[in-house]
Amino acid sequence: MKLAVVGCNGFGKVHLKAIRNIGNVEYYVFSRNEDNARECMKEFGAKGYFINYEDILNSDVDIIDLVVSHDQHYQMGIKALKAGKHLMLEKPIARNIKEAQALIDTAKETGLKFMVLEQFFFDSSVRKAIELLPKIGKISLIIVRSTHLNQPKGWRREKEKMGGGALIDGGVHFIDTLLNLGGEYESVKAVCGKYFSGIEAEDTTVASFKFKNNALGLLIYSWSAPKAPRLPAFEIYGENGSLVEDPTTRVMGKPFGDIILNSEEKIEVSKTNPIEEEIRGFLEAVSRNTNVPMPPEIALRDLKAVLDIYNSCSQI
Repeated sequence: MKLAVVGCNGFGKVHLKAIRNIGNVEYYVFSRNEDNARECMKEFGAKGYFINYEDILNSDVDIIDLVVSHDQHYQMGIKALKAGKHLMLEKPIARNIKEAQALIDTAKETGLKFMVLEQFFFDSSVRKAIELLPKIGKISLIIVRSTHLNQPKGWRREKEKMGGGALIDGGVHFIDTLLNLGGEYESVKAVCGKYFSGIEAEDTTVASFKFKNNALGLLIYSWSAPKAPRLPAFEIYGENGSLVEDPTTRVMGKPFGDIILNSEEKIEVSKTNPIEEEIRGFLEAVSRNTNVPMPPEIALRDLKAVLDIYNSCSQI
């Protein structure tokens, strides 16, 4: 198989590192700046480079991995699928439901593999927490949080290119975690604000969910929390006890650490890199012609939740 990573900056390099570690695939890089493309190729040992997206579409590359601004997800993704390329797409799936649904429909029409790369879906800590849920019985409350200071540059400052602000970018990861733990929800209420990040849209969100199983969910996400303490990323409370993520056990490349059951029993989880897990799973789905390990409908679900929060926010 041949794969082209479109994006040599930021998270594109994270993808390239993971692909290099996985092996068993011939990979290429893309940057519109030829010097950058050449350096990226050398840095990650790629087979070659592209500086024109149309050249990738017309090449014999089998898979395109898009790591681009949100406003390009739909346009570049549709072109990839219509050119006969399997598609990996960095989260979020798109800026709105219309764009997202068009990507899903086009993948089905063409018979090609399509997956949004949402590494939190593959995180071993979340999967272990889901496995342990029966131990704490009927759930009353789930808290998911991430607070830090982020003052991004470039397109992440622009509301139109982002499709929103911090929530649709980094916050969608934690939405995925909350929904994987809580299931379907029936209502959401939220407040949003803009403070120290320097972006055009919201940088801080507090949202409350009412799940269909009657549990409550609380999401706290902020790019305007300087010098924030290290707190559990998720807490789950049930009639028989609690499951709490242990932030002191996090390792590089993995968002969550081990789990503490009932404030006393430490449950160790595997420290596999979820980015490598998701890409490896997609490559196997292509080579074996099986279903992708994360259906794109999950990413659509996450986007709908983000948009529901935006629609309920008292301030954006």
